[in-house]
Amino acid sequence: MTPARLRSRSLALAVLLAVVGCKRDADTQTPGDEAAAGEGAGGAGDAGAAQAGEGVAVDAGLGELSEEIEQAPTGPRERERPADPQTRDAALIAVAHGNPEGAIAFLSEHLAGSKDDHEARLALARAQRLVSDYDAAQASLETVRKRAKDKATQAEALRRLAHLRERRGDFAGAEKHLRAALKLVPDDLLLTGELVREMFLVGRAGESEIREMIDELYAAYGDGRVSSAEQLLGASHAALAERAFKSTSRVLQEAEEAAPASAGSQIADEIALQLASLFLEKYQPGEAAQTLALVLERDPWQPEALAMMAWVALDDFRLADASNAAEETLMVAPQNPDAHAALAWVAMIEGRREEARARVVDHVLGVDPAHAGGQAVMAALALFERDDAAYKKAREAVLGARPTNGEFYSGLGDLLGYLHLYPEADAILSEGVERLPNDPYVQGALGLSRLRLGDEAEGRAALERAWKKDKYNARTLNVRQLYAEHIEPHYIEAVHGDLTLRLPSELHELVEPGFVEAISAARRSLDAAYGVKISPLRIEIYADPEAFSVRTVGVPSLGAVGVCFGPMITSIGPYAGTHNFNQVIWHEIAHSYAISLSAGRVPRWFTEGLSEWESEVADPSWARESATLLYEARRAGKLRKLSELELAFLRAGSPIMMEVAYSTAAWAMRYLGTTYGRPKIIEMLRGYATGKSTEALFVEVLGKDMATVEAEFEAWFDAEIDRKLSGWRPSPDAKDDPRMANFEAAMQAGAAGEFDEAEAQLEALIAAKGDGYFARLGMATVLEGRGDIAGAVKEYERAAGFALETLDPLIAMARLARDQGDLARELDVLERILAIDAMSLQPAMRALVIAGAMDDKRFPAFVAQAQAIAPLHPTVAAGAALVAHRQGKSGKARAKALLDEAMGTALRPDATLDVVVMAALAAEAMGDPRAKDLAPRAVESKELPKVARDRLEKVK
Repeated sequence: MTPARLRSRSLALAVLLAVVGCKRDADTQTPGDEAAAGEGAGGAGDAGAAQAGEGVAVDAGLGELSEEIEQAPTGPRERERPADPQTRDAALIAVAHGNPEGAIAFLSEHLAGSKDDHEARLALARAQRLVSDYDAAQASLETVRKRAKDKATQAEALRRLAHLRERRGDFAGAEKHLRAALKLVPDDLLLTGELVREMFLVGRAGESEIREMIDELYAAYGDGRVSSAEQLLGASHAALAERAFKSTSRVLQEAEEAAPASAGSQIADEIALQLASLFLEKYQPGEAAQTLALVLERDPWQPEALAMMAWVALDDFRLADASNAAEETLMVAPQNPDAHAALAWVAMIEGRREEARARVVDHVLGVDPAHAGGQAVMAALALFERDDAAYKKAREAVLGARPTNGEFYSGLGDLLGYLHLYPEADAILSEGVERLPNDPYVQGALGLSRLRLGDEAEGRAALERAWKKDKYNARTLNVRQLYAEHIEPHYIEAVHGDLTLRLPSELHELVEPGFVEAISAARRSLDAAYGVKISPLRIEIYADPEAFSVRTVGVPSLGAVGVCFGPMITSIGPYAGTHNFNQVIWHEIAHSYAISLSAGRVPRWFTEGLSEWESEVADPSWARESATLLYEARRAGKLRKLSELELAFLRAGSPIMMEVAYSTAAWAMRYLGTTYGRPKIIEMLRGYATGKSTEALFVEVLGKDMATVEAEFEAWFDAEIDRKLSGWRPSPDAKDDPRMANFEAAMQAGAAGEFDEAEAQLEALIAAKGDGYFARLGMATVLEGRGDIAGAVKEYERAAGFALETLDPLIAMARLARDQGDLARELDVLERILAIDAMSLQPAMRALVIAGAMDDKRFPAFVAQAQAIAPLHPTVAAGAALVAHRQGKSGKARAKALLDEAMGTALRPDATLDVVVMAALAAEAMGDPRAKDLAPRAVESKELPKVARDRLEKVK
């Protein structure tokens, strides 16, 4: 997967320019804004300088990144239990307000002397269930059942006993209790609904007796006999058994109004959890979370709500949040099987398979042998290990208790997808459809699986079968709408040998050749490198993030720009200028080889790092400029060790820490690749296919254990960081360092316009072993403030030497060259910027306009870089037209089509000068008469070089 990269905010330069009083001319725009683009290009970068005297504190720039890293979430909350209750009333309240343990302690003692206080004993049973002491809860409820004289109270005890039997996977026992309760109160609508629900869960809702109960519940709701929260909950079960999910949701929401979660009653929590579960089943995690939040607002430690919140987070693939919610559950309920199962899923996804197995065996199956989430882990382990007997054992444990439990298959399919075991997922979902052909969850999951493997016909057919049974599954709904409203009317498929592309039909002829060229280049290189060919290959390129996300995962919330499923890849195309498509596609295609050679068993950190390394080997400018980020993560103690890198990805917890994860993995694979070579990496990939661990493969392939490789990597890593970021760097944590005093004094003097004092303080800083990036950047801004441009440029160069990946000094140098009208020097600096960062459109576009106007030989290269980011931007299209024209007859038709596209913007009166100039130059070279329309406006540019001006003057 390729995440959307975080862009540099150029904090250091912005702060330094602010505090030393380097005031911009009123007529000078920040490079990169639209006004700047109007003078011949998009700007050189994003170095927005604050005005002097704004009082920006030095820590605002120096500390923001480190503060963001330090504040990234790290673990579960600490629980502070309220004071224990001292009275019966307080104990009853404590059950529902975060202190079930205190309630248990008081009520146990209270009931020793008040054995027939059934309200208190029911509250005790509730508290015991909440803390996962299911045996004690059962004993308390049995006492109520035996001692109560009132049939309604006996029936309520039996209803709750049925819940405990279901909690243990004993559906027959639950049915027995519910039937016993109904004998006591035959007309109770809640009990009737609960029995209907129980029969629905085990696939017996079609029996005549249950059909009569469903009809009775519908009739009661229709004629107004349903009014209480309990009755509404019972009626909702009838709708559920009919798979009338919209009606189920509506009635549950009516019940929620009658018994809001804020009230704290048991029935209120049951309603909220039932509604949240329904939303989660329908792949609507946002709605599920909102419902659970109502419970957690009242009781932030309600363990059953927290456990379900862990599954909500898993549905969103937020593993850090899932782990935290599950761990918090266990602080209250140490044996809650749902929380343990969620943690087992996290462990499984993170590659800690034995931990996952132990957690399920020790903490889930002992409570509920038929737990679908727990047995899904056991089934996934069996499939990973190619143990068919173990898989069948896990499957039958679930289906033996609930023969129609299609969510076991759909959940297992999701888990296998997380593990990159796409063929295995497809196989078990195909089996699921054979066993449960009418189950919409299994059909829907199979449909998505087939689509991910490129089988459009069967994938869509399965989705249609799912849709007929369930029109409220969000993933099914979203994907069907995507095909009907977007793909079918607005996308085409293009076949190039064994490559099939899906891309937007509009202007596809302009971008398709570039896509094919980029994909073919990656395949040729990687085929040769890995000795295998991924064929056939299908790549789907979408115009917007939502369409890409729905096609990829079924919901519109995926924070990535590319995903690989092996021989099928989905991606966001370069239609908005947000990313370099060539880098993304190289990264994703590299995943195909790792997945193929490892049979999908490669750890996430290894394949993500490998794809990052392969793309930077292909083009060093595609590498993540991550030294500063990793420096700050190292300083904050937030770097994961090599042995923990899987956790870095899966428990990132924030965008900044996900960027740290990708960057660390990229550096790790850069180290392994450059130290041991690609053949060793390929050998490890083949080893993963056999189920071997990274630790075992390091010994087998590299001849070193994990500790040794880890230590060597850390030494290399530290040396590389120190090479890329050399010299002294101020730290917000080092206030006692005398050099910080010099640095801050220089900043304050500069802010006051006292340049001599600022320079003196910076010279003192340099003399005191404080030479480095910030000292030289500060000196450069002081000299620039004085008007010593030549001196400033020298200092910016020195600053760049201390921070090899940092763009700020280069951006400043490009700006100064532009201010002086030295386009040749500006172009040279832009080339250096693009050698570090090929992801940003503005510097590439600025470079291509200058190079085109100067007839510089680097012009085609700059056009190619810009095309990888925004091929349909009118400036880029005009530049590409000129390149195609210069290719002779072979490029004539393409040149005209590209120029026609650019002219749609260039001829408008509000077109910016970068578009006008580039289109005018292309039109003049091609003999296009529209050059006469553009030339008069183009020559208005003060920056236009003489060679371009002379050409355009001739056609005015």
